[in-house]
Amino acid sequence: MTAPGAVVVTGAAGDMGSALCRAFAADGRRVFGADVRRCAVGGVAAVEVDVTDRSAVFALAEQAATEAGGLAVWINAAGLVRTVPTREAGEDDWHRLIAVNLTGTWHGCSAALETMISGGKGGVIVNVGSLSGQVGYPGLHPAYGASKAGVHQLTKTYAMEGARHGVRVNAVAPSVLEGSMGDTFTDEQKSRLVRANPMKRLGGMDDVTGVVRFLCSDEAAYMTGATLPVNGGSFMP
Repeated sequence: MTAPGAVVVTGAAGDMGSALCRAFAADGRRVFGADVRRCAVGGVAAVEVDVTDRSAVFALAEQAATEAGGLAVWINAAGLVRTVPTREAGEDDWHRLIAVNLTGTWHGCSAALETMISGGKGGVIVNVGSLSGQVGYPGLHPAYGASKAGVHQLTKTYAMEGARHGVRVNAVAPSVLEGSMGDTFTDEQKSRLVRANPMKRLGGMDDVTGVVRFLCSDEAAYMTGATLPVNGGSFMP
């Protein structure tokens, strides 16, 4: 695992964020779980933060670094999804999805990079993207795929900037996962997704947390700017 210091997970009250908090807490790391709702994972410092509030995100990065002797890992897992036919997609949802999924990730990348540079020990940033940022899917609000494609591009930009400071930045791109996201689809929609998947199942949270932990480990020390697909073979770029 990367150098000692805080692990910050945004979206910590959601399925993915909670799973990530549990995984890093089990590794003995000092974990800060940030969300607009309180993270209920044991052993995790719950911090109420709205990722669309840039000053609050920067304050979180400073708090975590101060309390844990540095900021080692920042994971941007905060995100929203809306299932809606493309032609019925509304403007309010467009703005909200972009604000949380894309702008919130930008705030996280910015705050983490500045704090890691100031600490002088490097660090790792991992962004949670999506298969929908790589291929089109008409069952989701268009802003979801657009925001996640932006997350993938942010990953490359911050990887280029971070490399000179010892900060690695990568992303994961999951397909539809079991849990609250999968529950936004009808049974028939999920059945079609499973039939179309080469591995004939939807992914689980552990499928993604394992890849994220790898990206944060010394075994991935020569990886930056990558977006790793975690999709059971649904898309092979």
